[in-house]
Amino acid sequence: MKKSLIALAVLASTGAAMAQSSVTVYGRLDGSVGSIDEGKGSDTKFFSGGDVGLTTPRLGFKGTEDLGGGLKANFQLEQRINIDTGALQSPSFKGASTVGLAGSFGEVRAGRMLTSFDDVRALSNNHNVFDSNGFTATGFVFESFGAKAMKYNSRPNGSIRFDSAKFGGVYGSFTHAFEQTAGKGDTVTAFHLGYKAGGLNVAVGFQDEKNVTENTMLAAAYNFGMFALSGGYQMGKTAGGKKENGYNIGVEVPVGAIKLSAGYSVGDSKSDGFDSSGFGLGAKYSLSKRTSIYGGYSTAKVETAAGATSKEKKLFAFGVRHDF
Repeated sequence: MKKSLIALAVLASTGAAMAQSSVTVYGRLDGSVGSIDEGKGSDTKFFSGGDVGLTTPRLGFKGTEDLGGGLKANFQLEQRINIDTGALQSPSFKGASTVGLAGSFGEVRAGRMLTSFDDVRALSNNHNVFDSNGFTATGFVFESFGAKAMKYNSRPNGSIRFDSAKFGGVYGSFTHAFEQTAGKGDTVTAFHLGYKAGGLNVAVGFQDEKNVTENTMLAAAYNFGMFALSGGYQMGKTAGGKKENGYNIGVEVPVGAIKLSAGYSVGDSKSDGFDSSGFGLGAKYSLSKRTSIYGGYSTAKVETAAGATSKEKKLFAFGVRHDF
């Protein structure tokens, strides 16, 4: 009888420990076929997500452990993959590599992760052709001309990030990344402050890459039910004082299992006289909760002060994405 009671006690304690910890394996595969023209003639090819599809293929692991008293330990490791070759992207776990603690105060993480400023950029593109790397023109329009003052480091190494708990819809986040290149003093500091209630989400963000660039952005998104809008305005400045700015807007309309989306982006360099603009169109059809087929088109260009096209990009592709 005593042996049975002891065995039951051991099993119970083991079960409790297992219930307090969890590890999740997740991933995303995204592949498409299409045509891309970057000013040197069109090229029809297979695209492995990332720069063209909806999102970069990935394999990840994340977990949490209940430490008691409302405190939890957590971690995340996310590796990016090229599904056309099966090769792992470098560096390993470039998507995320973090460990942290979470509680009633919010969450603190350390490692490699997206900055607080990047969350605001993502909010501005939330309904802009699904915030996809290829069909949303914002990245090309904001970052491919002039002094590239609006280009920023979205995932610095050696970061510490704090995300506050929400208070009446108000939320905030702060990120600091230590020196990225030995001897250059190129630290990264970023923050955002936002408000979310109902269908409204609005935030302002700032990122300072010491000796490189400073960026400020105001973004908002609103879901009206029948359709949703998002947009933002970004201002960038280089360490040398050159200034650039840009704005973007997007709309998403659900029609049953289909989502239609369009977006437009404009960039302007006051210092170098460059202008850029682009738009994108896309459609996504959900075959299930985890699998979608999609298609999209985008076009963007950069013009000099004289009106000559210095850089351009046109893209058309259709593909499939599966989450697990």
